Amino acid sequence: MPDTRTRRDVLRLAAGSAVVPRLAEAEVEPWSDMARILARIRVPEFPARDFPITLYGAKSDGETDSTAAIAQAIAACSQAGGGRVVVPRGVYSTGAIHLLSHVNLYVAAGATLLFQQDPARYLPLVATRFEGVELMNYSPLLYADGQENIAITGEGTLDGNADNDHWWPWKASADSRKALFDMGERGVPLAERRFGQGHALRPTFIQPCRSRNVLIEGVTIVRSPMWEVAPYDCVNVTVRNLKINSHGPNNDGCDPDSCRDVLIENCSFDTGDDCIAIKSGRDRTGEGLRSRPRT
Repeated sequence: MPDTRTRRDVLRLAAGSAVVPRLAEAEVEPWSDMARILARIRVPEFPARDFPITLYGAKSDGETDSTAAIAQAIAACSQAGGGRVVVPRGVYSTGAIHLLSHVNLYVAAGATLLFQQDPARYLPLVATRFEGVELMNYSPLLYADGQENIAITGEGTLDGNADNDHWWPWKASADSRKALFDMGERGVPLAERRFGQGHALRPTFIQPCRSRNVLIEGVTIVRSPMWEVAPYDCVNVTVRNLKINSHGPNNDGCDPDSCRDVLIENCSFDTGDDCIAIKSGRDRTGEGLRSRPRT
């Protein structure tokens, strides 16, 4: 006779016969750790030095490519020991932005970082994740790898410039996604998981990875290609006072993945998918990270 039980029936049976007794025997009280975890979370501090991107050639006309000017300001700030890279009032067209240690990217009120729609502006490939699986892909719009004491703050706007003609239609292509997940299951080395041009895997908006002491605060985020704020393998992350309004496919608000000590508070999520989704890597990716020693 075929098994006619629903998924809900199976879960109810599991809860009654296995999960509840085990939790009771162990007397697990996860919320008792909250105060201790919060005590470990500290926002990064930055020297009182400003590096306006306009001093490096950025133009606020919404058309001039300011990518190189922003990169120069970030490099100068980091090399000087840290401070704020200031985006003044106006609209600045840019490709991918890569943060460096000790840099606070401050987007002032009335300022907009308008990200370009051409996928080529998010090359070369970087080590990132797509739905919890590591790969080499287009750079996230705002990215950091292996950095510490970094921030994105201010009252301005981050505009991913995605729409029904750019980025969002890629959701309909399942071949690249299937190929990546197969590579993940087979343990193909990261260097060989090369996607980007010729594939259809959208980048996330903000993604610090393998980084420490991260603050994302205050800004408004609109029109993201995919997930909005997606740190992975990070320690000590604060996400607060964000205003997110993005209704594309898979436009999750905040998806911390394989992270430790994360605080998300006072954010407004008006999104095309989940508001907050806590993740730990997909399948073998997650298993590999869970076996890695953490400091």
